[in-house]
Amino acid sequence: FRQNKDGAFTWGYGQRYVKYDLMGREIWNRRLPISYNDFSHSLDPAQNGHFFLRVASSNVKLANGQNVRTVRDVIAEVDHDGYVVDEFRLFDILDPYRSDVIKALDQGAVCLNIDASKAGKTLSEEDIRKLNESDHYGDIAGTGIGRNWAHVNSVDYDPTDDSIIISSRHQSAIIKIGRDKKVKWILGAPRGWKGEFAGKVLKPVDHQGKPIACTDATCEGGFDWTWTQHTAFRIDAKSKPGVVYLTAFDNGDARGMEQPALPEMKYSRAVVYKVDEKAGTVEQVWTFGEERGHDWFSPVTSLTEYHADKNSIFVYSATAGASFDIKTGAFTSAPNPYMMEFNWGEKEPAVEMRVESTTGYQAMPIDLKAAFEK
Repeated sequence: FRQNKDGAFTWGYGQRYVKYDLMGREIWNRRLPISYNDFSHSLDPAQNGHFFLRVASSNVKLANGQNVRTVRDVIAEVDHDGYVVDEFRLFDILDPYRSDVIKALDQGAVCLNIDASKAGKTLSEEDIRKLNESDHYGDIAGTGIGRNWAHVNSVDYDPTDDSIIISSRHQSAIIKIGRDKKVKWILGAPRGWKGEFAGKVLKPVDHQGKPIACTDATCEGGFDWTWTQHTAFRIDAKSKPGVVYLTAFDNGDARGMEQPALPEMKYSRAVVYKVDEKAGTVEQVWTFGEERGHDWFSPVTSLTEYHADKNSIFVYSATAGASFDIKTGAFTSAPNPYMMEFNWGEKEPAVEMRVESTTGYQAMPIDLKAAFEK
């Protein structure tokens, strides 16, 4: 769900995307445009009046002659009337065979669901090879077109240069792509990015602009990239041409391209970055979550978002506190998500709420005045 500037709400489900007001009155309800399928995760009401839908392609012919549906790797741009004006086919733009993150993922939480029976298990290079040699396609973690290699869970439009910023969970990367379908920059660990992509990876710096010492998966000085993240949103009120502030929820699975010795060592973060596009650098401006430890860890879903009216960061750790029966894969206790709001730059929340025994993909404040003005 996203609240639009007119106060109404847009969202999608399955093969439809819709717009309703707060009282549930339909404004429009549309099928996905022909050639697309399987909406999920993200519908961005952009500043140019269009909508960016995270969908998939209904039919792509592979080199072996087989036709497949792709998985969570296409962005369709539609105008106000629902006509497609552009598309971003990420399997053509990025490298669908980059497997470094895929091999490090906890297979118990790779998609929309959590399968505790696979908790802690990862894919090997041999597993990936066998999968690529098979005709097994669909919503499964793997590489190549027709598998869940990208798992894009947010898209946000940048009006200053007519670009989009995407969050790719299964690449543990936040990526900016121009209208020309060229990658502008990659915010993520350098490991596995080859050729022209390697030169697009942002270099971490401290608040004084000095380089931070990093390996291809870890950094010193408290800086970290995001891992299996959600909601990479541009902070419009603080960004300007060439300088992008953005928020993200760093879920934290496969942190450092590995699984920790103990599951209880996993943690999530809310984080704010500053990207200097000309210099090709990224600064970690603010982060919260590591100090809360595993109790605050959300393996999937969640949100971090800036709100200009309060100059604040709203954070939703959606699946924190869940526990499972390893043998059956069933919840033994439901998640107890945290909702927090931080004044800009502060480390202690101004508001903190915990909702017991429930879950949700995202949460956000609603502007009631805007919702009822019209």
